[in-house]
Amino acid sequence: MNQLIGGVFALIGIYKCVPLVHGSQGCANYVKHIIVEHFKEPIDIATTGFHESSAIYGGVENIIKAIENIEISKNPELIGICTTGLSEIIGENIKSDVKSNYNNKNIIAINTPSYNGSHIDGYNNAMYSIISGILEKENEIEIKKENKNNKNNKINLIHGVVNPGDVRELQYIFDNLGIEYNLLNDIKSMDRPLRLPKEEYPKCDTTIDNIKNSIYSKATVSFGMEGVDGASYLEKYGVISYNLKYPIGIENTDNFIINLLKIAGENDISDISNISEKLLDDRGYALDAMANTNDKLKNKKVAIYGAPDQVIGFVDLANEIGLNVVAVLSNTKTNYFAKTMQKLNQNIEVISGDLYDFEKSLKDKNIDFIIGDYRSKYVANSLNIPSLKVGFPVIDVYGHPKKTMLGYNGALNLINEMANL
Repeated sequence: MNQLIGGVFALIGIYKCVPLVHGSQGCANYVKHIIVEHFKEPIDIATTGFHESSAIYGGVENIIKAIENIEISKNPELIGICTTGLSEIIGENIKSDVKSNYNNKNIIAINTPSYNGSHIDGYNNAMYSIISGILEKENEIEIKKENKNNKNNKINLIHGVVNPGDVRELQYIFDNLGIEYNLLNDIKSMDRPLRLPKEEYPKCDTTIDNIKNSIYSKATVSFGMEGVDGASYLEKYGVISYNLKYPIGIENTDNFIINLLKIAGENDISDISNISEKLLDDRGYALDAMANTNDKLKNKKVAIYGAPDQVIGFVDLANEIGLNVVAVLSNTKTNYFAKTMQKLNQNIEVISGDLYDFEKSLKDKNIDFIIGDYRSKYVANSLNIPSLKVGFPVIDVYGHPKKTMLGYNGALNLINEMANL
């Protein structure tokens, strides 16, 4: 899973945005295959169509021609150009090229080299480039003048590499807390009904104006490393960045709600006792599921694989349930994952490597099941144990994008699914 996938993932969550892959046709097809297989929805991804001559002489002319074709055929509000390993390794500086040729248009460049990092890094890089790229095209002096007078109480939200069901759950929590929010990315664009008339661009709650108006919000919330750089960029406009843990599990959701209320100005909040009845009921249902499945799940051995901040959340939930987390593997290199795991449980083995190393390490550990994306099934099959599919990508479970792993409802879903493996 490379950076290019994360870059495109971020771009398709913006209304009337066309991702443009600056590389070969194969690079674009690979990304399109993964995203379409996961969401079971069609998407448009343009490509500059690198050939041998482009790799030698550069692909600027390809970019200019591709943008011309996109503007004629699609009339987008934003074009996001993502680099590939090929365009990066020949040393092209597409950010400089875009600034020189398209400084007055909503066209942004995103560095997503396929040979370095993962889709999580790509998403983070993309959110930074989208936010900074759009805002830097505005007159910064005028922005700062307006910013002082137009502040509102909204909270910007960067949801990370999650599913449409997760975004709906986050919106549900905000709505039930009575907190206004501004989505800076909305992957609900990849979950739409089959009906007429067919829209040219899938609807979602993030537009170019959402990005432009993000400077007037009081704060930005992001999760772990998934969008944190974009949130930090907005601090130059006086928008405070809050980097939180994913609300996976009961305690993490409690803390998420308390943090949201404090950010919104409810400074006397120390617990969740005064939140809405709907949210308290949701919490109660999740606790009820935990009690009902205790005899089935307690002390079961589990291994977890996936995006680092989501794995941290799953370990927290596993500890709440009484599962015995034996080993974990992060699909993205970080400077904090291993340290965080050791704080949560010193007995957890933090595996460094890939799924081959993951499988090799688990062979003598008598694991009961695995939690991870669709590729975890290969490890599970070799060990003859079940796997719970979570996160992105999951290409072999129908209806997966509609599910949530976040909030109290996410905890309820995950607990019941674990018990039913």
